[in-house]
Amino acid sequence: MFMESRNQLSEQMKKCHFSDWERVFAALDGDHIAGYCTLAKTDCIPDVSYTPYIGFVFVGEQYRSNQLSEKLILSALAYAKELGFDKAYLVSDHVNLYEKYGFVKIDEKEAPWGAMDTIFMHLT
Repeated sequence: MFMESRNQLSEQMKKCHFSDWERVFAALDGDHIAGYCTLAKTDCIPDVSYTPYIGFVFVGEQYRSNQLSEKLILSALAYAKELGFDKAYLVSDHVNLYEKYGFVKIDEKEAPWGAMDTIFMHLT
């Protein structure tokens, strides 16, 4: 899953897929990327009006248990608020993970690959 996610994010960055206010947030340990997430207009679920999305949330195995995911998410939420958004969304198939960061389930949709994913919302 990590490699697929990393490759998708890498391709989007190479193709300058991010525009306007969209950003990648990265946590660095020297020259190494410890973790990252994005704030973008859309995510993998088509035909929904939710925006912005926090996506590609990942922390390297050796950096877990350091609340790095939470720090990245909080940075993305603060940036969304700075932009004038009062909510941010996140798509995931994980159960009881993002709720601990204050996200609430608001919807469930089929992803393009056929799996059911949950859309979570967090006030900024």
